[in-house]
Amino acid sequence: MAIPPSPKSIFASCLSLAALGFLPLPAMAENWETEIFGRAQYDYTGSEGDQSGFAHDRGRIRTARLGLDLKRGGTKVRLEVARNPSGEAELTDAYVKQALGHSGWSVRAGQFKTRNSLDEQTSGRFTSFFERAAFTDAFAFDRRAGVQLESNGKRHSVYAGLFAGNINDTAFSGTHAAAFRYVFTPVLTETELLHLGVSLRWREADDQGFRYSQRPFSRDTAPILSTPRFAREDLFAGIEAATIRGPAWLAAEAGVMEAGHGPAGEAVFTGGYLEAGYVLGGHRTYEHSKFDRPKVYRPVTEGGPGALVLAVRADWLDMTDSPADGGRMDTIALAADWYATSHIHAGINLYRTEVDFGASPAGLAPDFAAYVLDGGRSEAVTGLGVRLQIDF
Repeated sequence: MAIPPSPKSIFASCLSLAALGFLPLPAMAENWETEIFGRAQYDYTGSEGDQSGFAHDRGRIRTARLGLDLKRGGTKVRLEVARNPSGEAELTDAYVKQALGHSGWSVRAGQFKTRNSLDEQTSGRFTSFFERAAFTDAFAFDRRAGVQLESNGKRHSVYAGLFAGNINDTAFSGTHAAAFRYVFTPVLTETELLHLGVSLRWREADDQGFRYSQRPFSRDTAPILSTPRFAREDLFAGIEAATIRGPAWLAAEAGVMEAGHGPAGEAVFTGGYLEAGYVLGGHRTYEHSKFDRPKVYRPVTEGGPGALVLAVRADWLDMTDSPADGGRMDTIALAADWYATSHIHAGINLYRTEVDFGASPAGLAPDFAAYVLDGGRSEAVTGLGVRLQIDF
């Protein structure tokens, strides 16, 4: 006999349906301020394992996106379409944001990312590394259809929303989420920042349950760590801290995920990173609770040398807790990124990922799965990534 949906699931679905139904209406009005934007990224990745036989050598278009913003008064509409890794078009952001008078609050309805993690909220155009922290991918921070109440203040920012699934999949298949983030910025000038934040996210799975996995740094490869599908729901809690002082910055995050509530019991996973960087010929910027486009003092279009971003990151992900032992990963990465202008740049990432495998080869890349079945318990992958990017 089918189990009826819970009241909270019905409520989240109704909110999301209302958001998607409302989305096209403002675009039908006249006298809107319009802006077209987009980006293109080409990535090359070369990497190999020390013992498993894993080797990867490939270049590809990482993403190509085109979007439209419509603004009038306190209303903003965004629609963005992206080419996914399979070469197909899909919706990324598709939402309406409406200011609630002069209260400083607004409501956002449609599809967008749940507001978790500084690294995840920073646009992939402006992150210092080609890949975000391992825990953000493993814990599946993603875009969902939903409704969010938010306030972007100079010192205090709050985001709270209810969500269904991704509208490129089956948005109302039974998976739901609720997310919250609070950010405090006691110091915020053009060249100085102190950012402190906390975030929470609860998710309810569909019939398949959640699996947690991660790749050896590059998203162009298959997982090196993975759990079976075991979690009926999960709860994430994370803390964030970042500072900018002139051309230098530091950022750090740590998060814990309690997953389970199914027949297999519960597991607690953790992850985080520490990052430091320096900009020669510019500085990092910050807006709306996340890092923004780097400032280039003398771009090549004005006869200057551009700006060089240098960064180092120590990253870790621990999914060893039973009953779903997914293994542990530690990564050291170096980045050098040359911005010819603030909209055109090319960079290189060097990384080494060391892992202790989990209890099962399920969900792993074929080379890693075969190595585990043959008795392998640990592996290290060394790699290089190159990126060319333009956005407008």
